[in-house]
Amino acid sequence: MATLRRPFAMYAIVKTGGKQYRVEAGRTLEVERLPAGEGDTVELGEVLMIADDGNVTIGTPLIEGARVIAHVDSNGRAPKIIVFKYKSKVRYRKKTGHRQNFTRLTVEQILRPGEGAKGVRRKPAKVEAAVDAGEEVAEAIIEIGAEAAEPVAATAEVAEPVAIEAAETEAPKRRARRAAPAGEKKPAAAKAKAEKPAAPKAKAEKPAAKPKAEKPAAKPKAEKPAAKAKAEKPAAKPKTPAKGEAKTDDKPKTPRRRPPIGRKKETE
Repeated sequence: MATLRRPFAMYAIVKTGGKQYRVEAGRTLEVERLPAGEGDTVELGEVLMIADDGNVTIGTPLIEGARVIAHVDSNGRAPKIIVFKYKSKVRYRKKTGHRQNFTRLTVEQILRPGEGAKGVRRKPAKVEAAVDAGEEVAEAIIEIGAEAAEPVAATAEVAEPVAIEAAETEAPKRRARRAAPAGEKKPAAAKAKAEKPAAPKAKAEKPAAKPKAEKPAAKPKAEKPAAKAKAEKPAAKPKTPAKGEAKTDDKPKTPRRRPPIGRKKETE
């Protein structure tokens, strides 16, 4: 019984953004955000393995010269995920959200070492039209600037002869002033101002102030009679001893004699 062999598609294992992907020509995949705009063509140079109908090439760790050419379809952000941190018995709660950036690629070719790219896509027509429009705008700005510069040059040409004529008319006047005789003087100025009137007479001197009469010396205050001597207080009474304090007698106490040990008291 004959067995049908399924055609084996060529695939490769590439690494980008710290992750490994299995790619095939015509497949679409999402990788970590790449620094490329929509419509650009990118090359993934970190190829780890290439398999083509049983011919497997494994890199050590990469295959030098191999690359994968892909087209950038779009750049976007993944759905939001919630990151919640919790610790029991300490009232710790932390909730944050995150949306991962990605780039959607369509694989066009898988190239072995030494192979060249064939039929690589160009940038979309919108981008080319924008570039052409920008060039047209730049040319229009240059033309406008040239037209604005023409009237400025014309005014400068007219202004030059006018300035020359003014300088020629002013030169004879300056010479005439210098050639005037030294004897002639300018018309006299207005008469000097009248002299200021003399200062008013000094004010009459004020009469000297009369000397003030000396006040009579204050009478000496009469000495107050000495205060009567206070009556002597009687001698303080001896204090009675407080409770708990032993009485103190002036007479010395005689020690009490105890009977000798072993003898009985004599009975009368």
